[in-house]
Amino acid sequence: MRKPYTRFPLDKPHPALRNENAVWEPQLHVRVGSYKHVTSPRFPAVVDSGSPFCIFRAEFADLLGLDLKSGAESEIGGVVAGPKEPIWFHKVRLYVESNWIIDVIAGFARKLGTTGILGRAGFFDNFRVHFDHSTFPPVVEIARIEKTN
Repeated sequence: MRKPYTRFPLDKPHPALRNENAVWEPQLHVRVGSYKHVTSPRFPAVVDSGSPFCIFRAEFADLLGLDLKSGAESEIGGVVAGPKEPIWFHKVRLYVESNWIIDVIAGFARKLGTTGILGRAGFFDNFRVHFDHSTFPPVVEIARIEKTN
């Protein structure tokens, strides 16, 4: 699958990037589901090779009926130093676009700055991902990795 990045307008042009007036992000539409046969509505998630795992807002855990704090607890932080935030991990079903369903261990965090992040453990180990910035708009290409048992 080949999908163009999503454009987000900036309030004022970016001073360091040739006065860009928008940022572009590789996003896919996903749903998360529990094993109680409950699924979230579709929402955009950023394809992020810098994230070690898939992360979603804690509200989705609540929607799925997961006891957030019963999951394995850890902490997350960003590229800028500052206080770390708690994150809880649960096994969920991830519906990627309209093509694929995978089971992943995903983190749920209360202060996530986006609705979802598709990271290395869970997403990149199930899909071949290619970011192509030679086109405008940039595109992300993904293909499912067929695993043999």
